[in-house]
Amino acid sequence: MPVLEWSDTLVIDNGVMDGVHHAFLDVLNRMAEAQGDDLIPAIDAFIAHTEDHFAQEERWMEATGFPPMHCHYNQHQGVLEVARDVRKLAKDDPRYGRLLAEAVAQWFADHVATQDTWLAQFMVQEGYDPKLLDDPKAVPAKKADCEPAACGSC
Repeated sequence: MPVLEWSDTLVIDNGVMDGVHHAFLDVLNRMAEAQGDDLIPAIDAFIAHTEDHFAQEERWMEATGFPPMHCHYNQHQGVLEVARDVRKLAKDDPRYGRLLAEAVAQWFADHVATQDTWLAQFMVQEGYDPKLLDDPKAVPAKKADCEPAACGSC
């Protein structure tokens, strides 16, 4: 049984971000359902996909000068750190794979509703198209005007 299914509450832009999030749910749910010899490869696939997914969002944040990028980035790094730690534990106790998937599902729904939605809105406000932002030559990098004190507040 999936730990998180696509729903209207996860829709952000009906475009690039939603496509990335659909793929994320696929690997998350495969990890949740993996058992036996399939578990570690499923966790590895989740980590690899998530690294790419987060790196893409981080490129968008850098290119647009997204003010709370540090907070968003820290959330990404926390998820990846936990996933890597759980991978080590899951070798001896496969229950950790399902527990990781359940925890990430809960986190992801909130992350999409807040951090990713803010990022999508900011990109629209700044006139940036996420399809172009993956081509560093298409859009000049923009820097935030301040150094955030904590999670993007200046």
